[in-house]
Amino acid sequence: MELSLLFEDNNTGHKDLILNFAGQVWLCDSYYLVLDNKLLPDQEDVNKIRLVLRKLLEQWLSAVEIFADGNTVYLPYDFSDQYTAWLRCIRSDIVVEVCRGWAEKEGWAIAPSAIGEYLTQLPGFQPLGPTVLVSYNELLDAIRNMLK
Repeated sequence: MELSLLFEDNNTGHKDLILNFAGQVWLCDSYYLVLDNKLLPDQEDVNKIRLVLRKLLEQWLSAVEIFADGNTVYLPYDFSDQYTAWLRCIRSDIVVEVCRGWAEKEGWAIAPSAIGEYLTQLPGFQPLGPTVLVSYNELLDAIRNMLK
């Protein structure tokens, strides 16, 4: 499965988060990672963005590792003024349905380094595009590879 969330140059001389999922690419602003007040609140630089992204991905991994059959987890990847974007993952035995989507929960209202209950309870999720079926182990491996 193709899945990655990286902090890279977006070919404009500016670094952003780049989500690669199911053969498509989405650019996501890194602004709210630098504003995260739960981790290094007095620091606003590239090193903080990298650290907050790592913490975000560690939360993804923790949520997926304890992801029971029949449950849903939401993995945030884009934090914006008026919405957040997520990957909704629904587990059915060894298969996971992954769908990209968004919710009206504003990016400024969530610290990316401390997602908390939204990993398992996200009101108002709206799908954007098709669902991709992947194996549970593929999803775990993809997240682990992002943390290397």
